[in-house]
Amino acid sequence: MTVTEIRDPVHGYIKLDDLAFDLMNTPQMQRLRWIKQLGLANLVYPGANHTRFEHSLGVYHLANSLANHLGLDEDETLKVGAAGLLHDIGHGPLSHATETVLEPYLRREHERIVDLLRKGELRDILDTFGLRPQEIQAFIDGDKLGQIVNSEIDVDRMDYLIRDAHYTGVAYGVIDHLRLMQKMKLHSGLLVVDSGGVQAATSLLISRLLMQPSVYFHHVCRISECMIVSGIRKMIEDGANAQEIKSMSDMEFFSAMINCGGYAKEIIQRILSRRLFKRAVYVGLENLDPSFFRSDERWLAQEISDLAKVDPDYVLLDNPAFPYTLEGDFPTVVGEEVKPLREVSPLVTMLEKAHRATWRFGVYCREEDIEKVSQAAMRCLDLKKNAVQHTFANID
Repeated sequence: MTVTEIRDPVHGYIKLDDLAFDLMNTPQMQRLRWIKQLGLANLVYPGANHTRFEHSLGVYHLANSLANHLGLDEDETLKVGAAGLLHDIGHGPLSHATETVLEPYLRREHERIVDLLRKGELRDILDTFGLRPQEIQAFIDGDKLGQIVNSEIDVDRMDYLIRDAHYTGVAYGVIDHLRLMQKMKLHSGLLVVDSGGVQAATSLLISRLLMQPSVYFHHVCRISECMIVSGIRKMIEDGANAQEIKSMSDMEFFSAMINCGGYAKEIIQRILSRRLFKRAVYVGLENLDPSFFRSDERWLAQEISDLAKVDPDYVLLDNPAFPYTLEGDFPTVVGEEVKPLREVSPLVTMLEKAHRATWRFGVYCREEDIEKVSQAAMRCLDLKKNAVQHTFANID
């Protein structure tokens, strides 16, 4: 077996076996070189230009390391490594920034890649190594030993936290992943962390809590993503194909928005020149009537724009899913008893509550419309307090 080494700024040298080397050189994997891991976060953190390709190599590296620590056989390690390397090939341009708007049209999440695995080079390579596409998909879904790649605490989370911290310069994401993996084991087929790894596992939750408002849900990232979503909807309304958009790289997507003309072109030109919409309303759970969480966002945006006498295309609503810390469910072995991490570490329960406190509902508009939209939104949402609250990070 030939081993190829690639220098990675996060993990040092990553060793690729023959399967990984062949998979890495397929068009489906090479496309990930041109998709940014953090979408538009470089509008806030200029160094955040790392890609899904780098992340996939990092997940492969950690998956192999954990598989070796767990004592998996060669065949199991091969499948785990392939799942780690391929888990993101279904991502659309700008990663998660385009995912939510494209999913309703495609009715498929980015993790569902079995169709890609059954075609062309990927199918041929998997067949050469005696692997079936459905097996790899099952591991990506977190089935059985796939827990290494996809579970409440997995190597995917470990790599993106460390990598995102490295490239943004936000040190909150630095975790002791080596200690955490060292304290993981298989217990009756279940991936668990033993009591000696509770602190390392808890540190991962703390990192995610602090990275959430500082990076992943920074208001500039949320605004730019909402602008992209609005632009894509216009493109599809004008006849663009959702599947074709999904298969684009970032650069191809930017060009497609420009070529579409009209509103989509204006939106991408605003983003490329960083002339972003601003916050008219930005509030937490405690400020909103629960009924608004179930409201149709486009209908509510129309109501606000009518009241403000502003074009509805320039009033964007941001109603993200509630943050839920799945890591609190991760099984922990204390003695011979298996318990959820939150029952072993009281700090985890506090962190889960803190995650909800970072959630924000946003109404965004052009800078010249802020006063009108803010007043209209406060009336429509029945807001009585300051309509713009700040999170841990408030970089414009």
